[in-house]
Amino acid sequence: MSRRITLAAGTCIAAAVGIISISNAMAQTLYLGGEAGWNVLEDQTDRLSGGPSLKAKYSDGYAVGVRGGYEMGPWRFEEEYTYRNNDLSRLGIGGFSSSNVSGSRSSHAIMTNVLYDIDLSRWGMAMPWPVTPHIGGGVGAVDVVDQAKIPGRGQLLNDDDWEFGYQAIAGLRYNMTPNVALDVDYRYLATTPASFRVPGTTARYKSDYENHTLMASLVYRFGPPPPPPLAAPPAPPMAAPMPAQRTFLVFFDWDKATITADGMQIIRQAADAFRSGAPVRIQVTGYTDRSGSPGYNQRLSERRANAVAGALAQLGVPRSQMAVSGRGENDNRVPTANGVREPQNRRVEIVFP
Repeated sequence: MSRRITLAAGTCIAAAVGIISISNAMAQTLYLGGEAGWNVLEDQTDRLSGGPSLKAKYSDGYAVGVRGGYEMGPWRFEEEYTYRNNDLSRLGIGGFSSSNVSGSRSSHAIMTNVLYDIDLSRWGMAMPWPVTPHIGGGVGAVDVVDQAKIPGRGQLLNDDDWEFGYQAIAGLRYNMTPNVALDVDYRYLATTPASFRVPGTTARYKSDYENHTLMASLVYRFGPPPPPPLAAPPAPPMAAPMPAQRTFLVFFDWDKATITADGMQIIRQAADAFRSGAPVRIQVTGYTDRSGSPGYNQRLSERRANAVAGALAQLGVPRSQMAVSGRGENDNRVPTANGVREPQNRRVEIVFP
């Protein structure tokens, strides 16, 4: 068991070192949340060493836990503790089988997870709500606890074992506000076979642990302090005159990527200007105000830019003639402190060179 614990601990430490290394190189958003869910534990058929078979069936159970980590662009790196519990519904030993049993199989899981948020707007699949799918996985250490008691026969099983654990994760994130998100995940958690001792005997048995969990998490993002203002670069002494640019501004409601009626009028004007002149490559750039986290604002700015680009394409502007990007909360039209909702900064700029 000590080797398995060492392996699990070493894996977590290596993952944590990787998280620290990446976090030093990228802008991060710290987050913390709680989670709860419903889980199904697969039934087990095991064999006692030198003895009869052992069959256990379990009822559906529950899971609760906490998680915290860093959000870096589309990547999330987190540490998680989760407690899962499933009551024992039937126990069979050799030819004996009974549902008149009490007990449970529970687990304490300490996991290091890596998740990736999939931005559908990059493929022109922007959702009408701020929902983002994600996938991921995790590794760590899991303490599996087995208990069983039959009236009149006393405590039959009562032992625990730490094992190497791994899990697969897939789900959806709903951004309730720029700082609060709701995750709904499916999680498959399994361990290497756990070894248990039968109380009062020298007999042991090995058993697998495979758990399917539907988990809901409420997460709060802590925004970093605002960066210091950047000094404007000095103008060259003999700057050549630049040709005049034509810029169309499309403004958005707070925390939205939906084009308003006024915004659609501006987009039509930009499409008319494109069709009336020689074909040029226009720039479609999305921005946000500073009321959310940098990671959230970056994705929101990209959704806004893709929404405008899609509207332009419907009006006859080829997508190949557009350079579409998001700048998040950078390059504010109206400089503000962090957390300020400024309407002039929630925009998409359509620029003709």
